[in-house]
Amino acid sequence: MDITENYRIDANFRHFHNAIKANEELCLAECGIEQCRPDKSYGPVIRDEFHIHVILDGKGILETNHTSYSLQRGQIFAIFPGIRHYYFADTKEPWHYTWISFSGSRAADFVEKAGITARNPTRNTYARPEQYLAIIEKILNRHQLTIVNELTRTSLLYEAVALLIDSQNQKETSSTKNQSYDYSPDIYVNSAVEYIQGHYNKIRVSDIASYLGISRYYLAHIFKERLHVSPQEYLLGYRLEQSARLLRTTGLSVRQISEKSGYDNPLTFSKIFKNAYGLSPANYRSKILSEQKRTDGK
Repeated sequence: MDITENYRIDANFRHFHNAIKANEELCLAECGIEQCRPDKSYGPVIRDEFHIHVILDGKGILETNHTSYSLQRGQIFAIFPGIRHYYFADTKEPWHYTWISFSGSRAADFVEKAGITARNPTRNTYARPEQYLAIIEKILNRHQLTIVNELTRTSLLYEAVALLIDSQNQKETSSTKNQSYDYSPDIYVNSAVEYIQGHYNKIRVSDIASYLGISRYYLAHIFKERLHVSPQEYLLGYRLEQSARLLRTTGLSVRQISEKSGYDNPLTFSKIFKNAYGLSPANYRSKILSEQKRTDGK
């Protein structure tokens, strides 16, 4: 057996304990892989961190909150901070699992988004267990205490948690109409508006939805709900506002303004502009200039 202060390995067990806890949002505590013996048990004990176990093979029992769970390959079980728990391997088919433990200001929120709660601390992996194993093996292979390894371990922790959340989202999403998202409608709408204002001349509605990571159906729904217009109507309106501004404040040609507003064809641009403002771009500019001269003359 090779034992150092933070890393331990033998034929059936690999374990890394993180001695440096610098990231307040999500901080790795430890991780490992174990092929348990038939008589292997752990607890009863109370932990300070979240411990997520992914069962690679075999069977076992988790006892927590006065409830017993029979578990096997393809399932996850979680240990919550402050809750007494006890788990043990099956006597005939002892489990082989990998685990990752973490704390941090956003840890509880991430675990909840992964579909795991103190009342329901188990779920299916909804992804191949080996995907989780691969991430944890990478962390174990970076056990030496260096700054580069510290940063790499942190990024891999986020990758493992992201896989937990993404696999749960994939399970929950059976249709785009019923799809659930991580943030409030206001956050998505505000982000969409900012994105439109920065890229209005070269995007389509599908690009906005893709940028936000939501469906076009949901994007349309929250725009109607919050702004009372569709995303397409908002995008068109903003393009026209910017083209009118350019006509009022610059000497750019109608063709140049058409291109800057996202229209390759000046004739199409002129038609859309006239429908909105009642004047062609050229006549709109002439009217504005005349009004400015009358104002200046006063």
